Amino acid sequence: MILLEKRIGRTRDSVIWIDAVNKRVYRRVVAGMQWPGPRPGFAVIVGEEEDEDPFLHENHIHIINEIEGGNIPGRESVGFLRRLSELRGLYGIESIYGNPNVKSMQSMLSHFNDTLPDKGRNGIHIESAPLIDDKRCFDFCVQIVRKRLVEGRKTLHLGKESSLPGILAAAGEVMGAKAEDYPAIAALGYAVGALDSWKPLKGPLPDGQSTHYDMFSYQGRA
Repeated sequence: MILLEKRIGRTRDSVIWIDAVNKRVYRRVVAGMQWPGPRPGFAVIVGEEEDEDPFLHENHIHIINEIEGGNIPGRESVGFLRRLSELRGLYGIESIYGNPNVKSMQSMLSHFNDTLPDKGRNGIHIESAPLIDDKRCFDFCVQIVRKRLVEGRKTLHLGKESSLPGILAAAGEVMGAKAEDYPAIAALGYAVGALDSWKPLKGPLPDGQSTHYDMFSYQGRA
Protein backbone atom coordinates (compact mmCIF):
# COMPACT_ATOMS: atom_id res chain seq x y z
CA MET A 1 0.00 0.00 0.00
CA ILE A 2 1.26 3.48 -0.88
CA LEU A 3 1.39 5.75 2.17
CA LEU A 4 1.37 9.53 1.91
CA GLU A 5 2.34 12.35 4.23
CA LYS A 6 0.29 15.51 4.05
CA ARG A 7 2.17 18.78 4.55
CA ILE A 8 1.88 22.52 4.06
CA GLY A 9 2.50 23.39 0.41
CA ARG A 10 4.47 26.04 -1.41
CA THR A 11 1.82 28.67 -0.78
CA ARG A 12 0.61 29.62 2.66
CA ASP A 13 -2.87 28.17 2.14
CA SER A 14 -2.03 25.04 0.13
CA VAL A 15 -1.14 21.47 1.00
CA ILE A 16 0.85 18.71 -0.68
CA TRP A 17 0.98 14.94 -0.35
CA ILE A 18 4.40 13.28 -0.21
CA ASP A 19 5.07 9.73 -1.39
CA ALA A 20 8.51 9.20 0.12
CA VAL A 21 8.91 5.65 -1.23
CA ASN A 22 8.39 6.63 -4.89
CA LYS A 23 9.82 10.14 -4.38
CA ARG A 24 6.75 11.95 -5.67
CA VAL A 25 4.96 15.08 -4.51
CA TYR A 26 1.27 15.47 -5.30
CA ARG A 27 -0.56 18.78 -5.40
CA ARG A 28 -3.97 17.09 -5.36
CA VAL A 29 -5.28 13.70 -4.22
CA VAL A 30 -8.88 12.89 -5.19
CA ALA A 31 -11.11 9.86 -5.70
CA GLY A 32 -13.61 8.79 -8.33
CA MET A 33 -16.37 6.30 -7.56
CA GLN A 34 -19.12 4.46 -9.42
CA TRP A 35 -22.00 3.09 -7.36
CA PRO A 36 -22.64 -0.66 -7.08
CA GLY A 37 -25.32 -1.80 -9.49
CA PRO A 38 -25.54 -4.59 -12.07
CA ARG A 39 -21.77 -4.87 -11.60
CA PRO A 40 -19.66 -4.28 -8.48
CA GLY A 41 -19.01 -0.65 -7.61
CA PHE A 42 -15.51 0.71 -7.96
CA ALA A 43 -13.49 3.54 -6.44
CA VAL A 44 -10.03 4.76 -7.36
CA ILE A 45 -7.75 7.20 -5.55
CA VAL A 46 -5.36 9.19 -7.73
CA GLY A 47 -2.60 11.71 -7.09
CA GLU A 48 -1.62 14.53 -9.43
CA GLU A 49 2.08 15.43 -9.35
CA GLU A 50 2.91 18.92 -8.16
CA ASP A 51 5.21 19.88 -11.05
CA GLU A 52 4.18 19.97 -14.69
CA ASP A 53 6.07 17.78 -17.18
CA PRO A 54 8.16 20.36 -19.10
CA PHE A 55 7.92 18.37 -22.34
CA LEU A 56 4.28 17.24 -22.27
CA HIS A 57 2.96 20.34 -20.45
CA GLU A 58 0.71 18.25 -18.21
CA ASN A 59 0.93 16.99 -14.65
CA HIS A 60 1.39 13.22 -14.36
CA ILE A 61 -1.35 11.32 -12.52
CA HIS A 62 -0.75 8.11 -10.55
CA ILE A 63 -3.17 5.55 -9.13
CA ILE A 64 -2.62 5.31 -5.38
CA ASN A 65 -5.28 2.78 -4.40
CA GLU A 66 -8.51 1.21 -5.64
CA ILE A 67 -11.40 -0.82 -4.22
CA GLU A 68 -14.26 -2.86 -5.62
CA GLY A 69 -17.69 -3.18 -4.02
CA GLY A 70 -20.80 -5.38 -4.04
CA ASN A 71 -23.17 -5.77 -6.98
CA ILE A 72 -26.33 -4.47 -5.30
CA PRO A 73 -27.15 -2.38 -2.23
CA GLY A 74 -26.60 -4.54 0.82
CA ARG A 75 -23.92 -5.71 3.20
CA GLU A 76 -21.17 -5.77 0.53
CA SER A 77 -22.08 -2.26 -0.59
CA VAL A 78 -21.87 -0.99 2.98
CA GLY A 79 -18.44 -2.60 3.21
CA PHE A 80 -17.48 -0.75 0.01
CA LEU A 81 -18.53 2.58 1.55
CA ARG A 82 -16.74 1.76 4.80
CA ARG A 83 -13.50 1.05 2.95
CA LEU A 84 -13.87 4.25 0.90
CA SER A 85 -14.42 6.18 4.12
CA GLU A 86 -11.25 4.66 5.59
CA LEU A 87 -9.20 5.57 2.53
CA ARG A 88 -10.61 9.10 2.56
CA GLY A 89 -9.21 9.55 6.05
CA LEU A 90 -5.97 7.67 5.39
CA TYR A 91 -4.99 9.77 2.39
CA GLY A 92 -6.65 13.05 3.30
CA ILE A 93 -8.62 12.94 0.04
CA GLU A 94 -9.83 16.37 -1.08
CA SER A 95 -12.90 15.27 -3.04
CA ILE A 96 -14.74 12.14 -4.15
CA TYR A 97 -16.25 12.55 -7.63
CA GLY A 98 -19.13 10.52 -9.01
CA ASN A 99 -22.87 10.74 -9.61
CA PRO A 100 -24.65 12.24 -6.57
CA ASN A 101 -28.04 12.03 -8.30
CA VAL A 102 -28.75 8.30 -7.75
CA LYS A 103 -31.45 8.54 -5.08
CA SER A 104 -31.39 4.91 -3.93
CA MET A 105 -27.65 5.03 -3.42
CA GLN A 106 -27.76 8.42 -1.71
CA SER A 107 -30.30 7.04 0.74
CA MET A 108 -27.91 4.21 1.59
CA LEU A 109 -25.01 6.69 1.85
CA SER A 110 -26.99 8.98 4.15
CA HIS A 111 -27.78 6.05 6.43
CA PHE A 112 -24.11 5.00 6.38
CA ASN A 113 -22.94 8.50 7.35
CA ASP A 114 -25.46 8.63 10.18
CA THR A 115 -24.01 5.47 11.70
CA LEU A 116 -20.46 6.83 11.86
CA PRO A 117 -19.17 7.95 15.28
CA ASP A 118 -17.38 10.95 13.73
CA LYS A 119 -19.40 12.10 10.71
CA GLY A 120 -17.32 15.20 10.12
CA ARG A 121 -14.06 13.30 9.71
CA ASN A 122 -15.13 10.02 8.14
CA GLY A 123 -18.44 10.84 6.39
CA ILE A 124 -18.58 10.52 2.60
CA HIS A 125 -19.85 13.27 0.31
CA ILE A 126 -20.02 12.61 -3.44
CA GLU A 127 -19.34 15.62 -5.66
CA SER A 128 -20.59 15.83 -9.23
CA ALA A 129 -18.04 14.63 -11.76
CA PRO A 130 -17.63 16.73 -14.95
CA LEU A 131 -20.59 16.38 -17.36
CA ILE A 132 -22.34 13.98 -14.96
CA ASP A 133 -25.76 15.18 -16.15
CA ASP A 134 -24.83 14.76 -19.82
CA LYS A 135 -25.73 11.46 -21.51
CA ARG A 136 -22.24 11.49 -23.07
CA CYS A 137 -20.51 11.60 -19.67
CA PHE A 138 -19.17 8.05 -19.90
CA ASP A 139 -17.79 8.72 -23.39
CA PHE A 140 -16.00 11.74 -21.91
CA CYS A 141 -14.52 9.46 -19.22
CA VAL A 142 -13.26 7.01 -21.86
CA GLN A 143 -11.75 9.75 -24.02
CA ILE A 144 -9.95 11.51 -21.19
CA VAL A 145 -8.43 8.25 -19.92
CA ARG A 146 -7.34 7.23 -23.42
CA LYS A 147 -5.79 10.64 -24.07
CA ARG A 148 -3.54 10.27 -21.05
CA LEU A 149 -2.48 6.72 -21.99
CA VAL A 150 -1.25 7.49 -25.51
CA GLU A 151 2.18 5.96 -26.11
CA GLY A 152 4.87 8.61 -26.07
CA ARG A 153 2.61 11.11 -24.29
CA LYS A 154 1.55 8.97 -21.35
CA THR A 155 0.69 10.97 -18.24
CA LEU A 156 -1.61 8.46 -16.48
CA HIS A 157 0.22 5.70 -14.61
CA LEU A 158 -1.89 2.76 -13.45
CA GLY A 159 0.79 0.90 -11.49
CA LYS A 160 1.78 -2.75 -11.34
CA GLU A 161 -0.74 -3.72 -8.65
CA SER A 162 -3.77 -2.07 -10.26
CA SER A 163 -6.52 -4.15 -11.84
CA LEU A 164 -7.26 -1.35 -14.30
CA PRO A 165 -4.77 -2.30 -17.05
CA GLY A 166 -6.50 -5.67 -17.42
CA ILE A 167 -9.95 -4.09 -17.21
CA LEU A 168 -9.11 -1.52 -19.89
CA ALA A 169 -7.53 -4.14 -22.15
CA ALA A 170 -10.52 -6.47 -21.86
CA ALA A 171 -13.12 -3.75 -22.31
CA GLY A 172 -12.43 -3.18 -26.02
CA GLU A 173 -14.63 -0.57 -27.68
CA VAL A 174 -16.81 0.96 -24.99
CA MET A 175 -17.88 4.27 -26.50
CA GLY A 176 -21.64 4.63 -26.18
CA ALA A 177 -21.83 2.30 -23.17
CA LYS A 178 -23.11 3.19 -19.71
CA ALA A 179 -21.09 3.91 -16.58
CA GLU A 180 -22.79 1.10 -14.64
CA ASP A 181 -21.56 -1.39 -17.26
CA TYR A 182 -17.91 -0.39 -16.75
CA PRO A 183 -17.69 0.96 -13.17
CA ALA A 184 -13.88 0.89 -12.97
CA ILE A 185 -13.46 2.93 -16.15
CA ALA A 186 -16.16 5.36 -15.01
CA ALA A 187 -14.56 5.85 -11.59
CA LEU A 188 -11.15 6.49 -13.15
CA GLY A 189 -12.66 8.87 -15.68
CA TYR A 190 -14.51 10.81 -12.98
CA ALA A 191 -11.29 11.38 -11.02
CA VAL A 192 -9.04 12.19 -13.98
CA GLY A 193 -11.74 14.29 -15.62
CA ALA A 194 -12.13 16.38 -12.48
CA LEU A 195 -8.37 17.00 -12.26
CA ASP A 196 -8.29 18.00 -15.93
CA SER A 197 -11.40 20.16 -15.81
CA TRP A 198 -10.80 22.08 -12.59
CA LYS A 199 -7.25 23.35 -12.23
CA PRO A 200 -6.01 24.66 -8.85
CA LEU A 201 -5.33 28.36 -8.44
CA LYS A 202 -1.67 29.34 -8.42
CA GLY A 203 -0.65 31.73 -5.67
CA PRO A 204 2.66 33.41 -4.82
CA LEU A 205 5.38 31.55 -2.95
CA PRO A 206 6.24 32.63 0.60
CA ASP A 207 8.95 35.29 0.69
CA GLY A 208 12.44 33.97 0.16
CA GLN A 209 11.40 30.45 -0.89
CA SER A 210 12.89 29.18 -4.13
CA THR A 211 10.79 27.62 -6.88
CA HIS A 212 13.48 24.95 -7.38
CA TYR A 213 14.32 22.52 -4.61
CA ASP A 214 14.54 18.82 -3.86
CA MET A 215 11.61 17.91 -1.61
CA PHE A 216 13.36 14.80 -0.38
CA SER A 217 16.52 16.56 0.80
CA TYR A 218 14.95 19.91 1.77
CA GLN A 219 14.43 20.02 5.54
CA GLY A 220 13.15 23.55 6.07
CA ARG A 221 9.50 22.93 5.34
CA ALA A 222 6.98 22.46 8.10
